[in-house]
Amino acid sequence: MAEPEKKRRISSKKGLLLVLLLAGVLLVAVGKMMQRDTAADYPAAIMVDGTVYLVPVDPLPAGTMDEGEITGCVDSYTETFPEKDGQRNFSRGAALPYTRTAEGIALLYDGAWYLCVPARYDEDGRFIAWGRPPRVPVSGRHRAFLTFPAQII
Repeated sequence: MAEPEKKRRISSKKGLLLVLLLAGVLLVAVGKMMQRDTAADYPAAIMVDGTVYLVPVDPLPAGTMDEGEITGCVDSYTETFPEKDGQRNFSRGAALPYTRTAEGIALLYDGAWYLCVPARYDEDGRFIAWGRPPRVPVSGRHRAFLTFPAQII
């Protein structure tokens, strides 16, 4: 005759330890999901003459700007949104030259020019991402239109 199966029981101490271990793992996982990535909290921006300008993703067409037109440099790095003239919150490298345009600031970064437009804020002072109209004419040697985030169309 076959022996009856023995039921395995987990002792209450081991069961409590297992539950506490699973709860701890769950709390750590939820805590990591709730943490904000502070590096992505601010869009790339510079401050020139008291105005914050947003730096687009895509550069201007080649030949649009000339390095002889440089009128200033953004030479200070900040971890936050720029609050002082000459600050930028990207690229810890050397100073970045710029020139003024009718549309904003043309910034020379990594060998390419980027049209930076003034940041806009709502009536409560909250930042509005990419606050320019959907199509912005770009002045320079060649005419082009940009949409923001800057996409050449």
